[in-house]
Amino acid sequence: MLVAKQPLYQPQPPLRQPTRVSQKKAKVAKVTDADKRLVLMALLLVAVMSFGMIWRFASVNDLQTRVNKLEKGIAALENENAALTIELRQLSTPRKIEERANTELGMRWPEQQQIINVLGETGPEH
Repeated sequence: MLVAKQPLYQPQPPLRQPTRVSQKKAKVAKVTDADKRLVLMALLLVAVMSFGMIWRFASVNDLQTRVNKLEKGIAALENENAALTIELRQLSTPRKIEERANTELGMRWPEQQQIINVLGETGPEH
């Protein structure tokens, strides 16, 4: 058997011819000096506003740090005040006052012969 050699793929002509769409040339927009100035001013405005916001956040952060330090100082002073109030109450009892007068100042209760009664001018005479 004799078989003729034929190509396996035979391209078919397209059913319709594609039409070329003419591409319109895009208009090139001309940038004027006024447009450049407007864009530059807008960028400058955005930069200034950004700097202002960053400065404001930094100042708020600084104030918050100062407030935290002051609150810690207040808490420490309140603790010290409470301790001193307790010490004051302990030291102001009559027993403690007498004890400190005896030990630190060497004070003693007067003996009977040390007590002198002084009467005013209107008092009875001896």
